[in-house]
Amino acid sequence: MNDILKIVKSLQKNYGSLRIAGTDVKDKEYISTGNCGFDLALGGGIAWGYVSEFAGLSGTGKTTILQLMLANAQKKYNAIGIWVDREKAFFNDRAKNLGIDLDRTIVINPENITTVPEVTQFLNDILKDISPDTYKFIAIDSISAFSDTAKIDKSDMGRKAQQLHRLFRTIIPYINNKSSLNFSNQVTFKTGVVFGDPKTVTGGESPKYYSTYRLMLDDKKLIKDDKRGGEIIGNWLQATVIKTRQGPNRRIVVFPHYYSSGVLYYGGYTRLLVDRNYLKPKNAAEFNKFAQTTVIYKDKKFNVDDIETILKEFPELNFSNYPEYNIDNQQIVEDENE
Repeated sequence: MNDILKIVKSLQKNYGSLRIAGTDVKDKEYISTGNCGFDLALGGGIAWGYVSEFAGLSGTGKTTILQLMLANAQKKYNAIGIWVDREKAFFNDRAKNLGIDLDRTIVINPENITTVPEVTQFLNDILKDISPDTYKFIAIDSISAFSDTAKIDKSDMGRKAQQLHRLFRTIIPYINNKSSLNFSNQVTFKTGVVFGDPKTVTGGESPKYYSTYRLMLDDKKLIKDDKRGGEIIGNWLQATVIKTRQGPNRRIVVFPHYYSSGVLYYGGYTRLLVDRNYLKPKNAAEFNKFAQTTVIYKDKKFNVDDIETILKEFPELNFSNYPEYNIDNQQIVEDENE
């Protein structure tokens, strides 16, 4: 052991992050996604010091969740936000309503970063001037929206994937335990696919290689307000944890996403408890179709929206107090061609 300590100390001058794996271990810190069930499925949220990808079709809440994460990172860690707004989706009023501190958020518009090399240079320039001891939440929204350089054919997706490889290789050295790199990615479809999953994402293999967290968001069902003539006010999202180092992969959680207010912390939590067999639905078939909303616990009936009442009366069901808790009886997703 003493020999190893001598080696480590002699090398730490040149390799500051060098340490013995079993020593100086600090508890990981996490950024909440803004939803309790999603955090639990991830093993506590998104850990600082890593890269996460949020993929999905348009309208599946990718930008909203990234903005909620930025707001939570600022509230808890006083983080600086760096928002690469390639999709022109950052609106001050919306961001402020979601809790973002605009005075601690740097936004760069798409006209200044049209290509992947340009955003690579931008992030390289800005990160080298921010103290390593400052929490930094970086969001790229999205990597799909970057155009190629003038010398590259727009259809040359292989070259674009190569540029994204270079982006990740350049930026990841800046991602210490007080940094978080997050990006959204658009789901597209392969042409001519007869068998197998036709879905794919921009960037080829690079997002898979460099992302510690890979999350897929799908639009499951529209939410309508019957009191306002059936007006659509949001949608139920299905979040699939494709890849994580914090716990089991292929977990699924479902939660509501409202266009005006975003994602609620306990939204969908009652359904998560049903999926994990803690609560029993009055009619399982109708409950799964969102047509019935009564759940039963210890012979008492509740509405799925009465989550605060349920948790107040039965605090043992509030697993948000134990973010490291591994949810039992998780749903398993069949392997698919990613």
